[in-house]
Amino acid sequence: MHHHDEPGRPDPGGLRKVLSALPLLTAVVDTGGISAAADELGVPQSTVSRGLARLEAELGCTLLERDGRGVRLTAAGAEFAGAARRALDLIGEAVAQVRDDEARRDNRVSIVFQNSLGRAVIPALVKALVERRPGTQVDLRQGGRAYCLAEFDAGADLVLVAPPAQPDQGVLTVPLYTEHLVLAVPGTHRFAGRDAIALPELENEPTLVLAPAYGLRVITDSLLREAGVRVTRAFEGEDLATIRGLVAAGLGVSIVPPIGPAPDVVEVPIDDRRATREVAASWRTDAPRRPALAALVDVVAWDRSWLPEHPA
Repeated sequence: MHHHDEPGRPDPGGLRKVLSALPLLTAVVDTGGISAAADELGVPQSTVSRGLARLEAELGCTLLERDGRGVRLTAAGAEFAGAARRALDLIGEAVAQVRDDEARRDNRVSIVFQNSLGRAVIPALVKALVERRPGTQVDLRQGGRAYCLAEFDAGADLVLVAPPAQPDQGVLTVPLYTEHLVLAVPGTHRFAGRDAIALPELENEPTLVLAPAYGLRVITDSLLREAGVRVTRAFEGEDLATIRGLVAAGLGVSIVPPIGPAPDVVEVPIDDRRATREVAASWRTDAPRRPALAALVDVVAWDRSWLPEHPA
């Protein structure tokens, strides 16, 4: 006598017997006989017979009747076989969905990066990745340094920031490149014709800066502090393009990565060996090496040919 948690519902042990017998029953229906079903499934005939007998005992009714050399479904058997078919189809769809999801996961990577890297570095990296592994899907997110590091902590595959992420267990960081910062000035500014500028010359100069959460702000604050220079912060922004636009409008100067000539903006080299920023990539060494992630790590760790000549 079986114990039932609810009327009409088998206990877990009985349910396992029912589920294990469903492929046996559908195979018998498809092939028309027990021996043919056994051949189809690649199991002994006795396995099919015993499994169906256990199923009938669990259900408390006859599902199959002998019909000459074969078998035929009883009314109860026909009804249950239809339900078994639907259940197996549903399981099959679920298996296929899980496999598809896993395949998509294997084929997708997420990269989070500081805004200033989106102009040239990220396009070059994505191009190198898809050339190495065609069909790779790339999820791109961008923001300030603090946002990037938070997204990386939350599970993004790769983070590109400057200055590099702090050392952490299970995280590998590799430098990508170091670039010398420049002073962006309006074309009409007194510094516009200079070959170089010394940081002390910026004392009390109206200066445009990024907000504190941004990596470049961390670097420039440290640079000016080490040089003993106090500037007048004219404006805080969240985007280098906006900062450069404000420079072009004559609203101040700004220490920025070089991006080349632009209308109404002149880039003056800074005469200080500390006026650099190091861009680095970090990823988790203990993360499962999905195929797309493995390809991304290969590009970042071993190949520098993809880096643009003027990265910023």
